[in-house]
Amino acid sequence: MNKVIQILYKPTHVFRQLDEMFEEDLDTDSNLIASVFGCLVGLYSVVYEFENLNEILSGWWLIVACLIGILVSSGLCVLMYNYILTYILFGFGKLLGSKGVLSDTKTAIVYSIIPITFAVFISLILKLIPETFLDIKSQYWILRITSNLIWIWTMTILAIGFKNLNKYGIFKAVINVLPLPIIGLIILAIRYL
Repeated sequence: MNKVIQILYKPTHVFRQLDEMFEEDLDTDSNLIASVFGCLVGLYSVVYEFENLNEILSGWWLIVACLIGILVSSGLCVLMYNYILTYILFGFGKLLGSKGVLSDTKTAIVYSIIPITFAVFISLILKLIPETFLDIKSQYWILRITSNLIWIWTMTILAIGFKNLNKYGIFKAVINVLPLPIIGLIILAIRYL
């Protein structure tokens, strides 16, 4: 738990500690972090789907459906972060001359998503604030600005993780992070076509 908090303000120190851990321990930590993150994303989706919490609590079947949705979200996050993105960035890192193993790439990715939980919590808080107190336009800009800052924070932690765990310089680490914005731009292009 200490590493999860320290990654936010001492990423280099944490990645040095993680580099000394056994591969099995890194996999266990990565799966746990990705699962918890997936549950938070699922909870976020449930809260945003309904206007108020009374709708969710109106029937037992809806509660069960929400819990199943949260568990599916958790599984999808483990699949996405621990496998799909890991293999893409691991392969790209090998092209750059990475000396790290697959679990190093997985660890860097999963620990770098920790700041995104702040965006989830900020979004949930903004959802619960009444419009009479803070209008929609203000909520939009607060969420937009904080999300962009948190995204930069996440990419910085990921680059530091690649630098330390894959044993190469900061330039190659930044290049190793580039597939993520490219994937994001492709998704945006598909979405708006």
